[in-house]
Amino acid sequence: GDICALFGIDCASGDTFISEGAPKYTMESIHVPDPVISLSIKPKNKNDLDNFSKGINRFQREDPTFKVHYEEESKETIISGMGELHLEIYAERLKSEYNCPCITGKPKVAFRETITTPIKFDYLHKKQSGGA
Repeated sequence: GDICALFGIDCASGDTFISEGAPKYTMESIHVPDPVISLSIKPKNKNDLDNFSKGINRFQREDPTFKVHYEEESKETIISGMGELHLEIYAERLKSEYNCPCITGKPKVAFRETITTPIKFDYLHKKQSGGA
């Protein structure tokens, strides 16, 4: 078979095209390793949100190792990939290709505390008022 490149087709990485009338082949999907690092990312200007979304969606289609999700608790967009350089390149591409400078940083962690056992205590708070 021939291997060729096509431009302007809406497809994702790993898609296979065959000609009409050819036997229907199914290709084994590629192994995609799990992301190893995550960063929070947001556009510097709220006006660039449309370009930011377009760029992030395109990068996800192009690269199966690039993952994006929105963290509801911290209200952050989290990008995950194969290394810090990998994610910095995408942030730079958003700036150069989509004119959308971004702010990256460490993702926020939602800390939770839960009372698990009852504790007995005896305390009387004496409020002091006035002088000596």
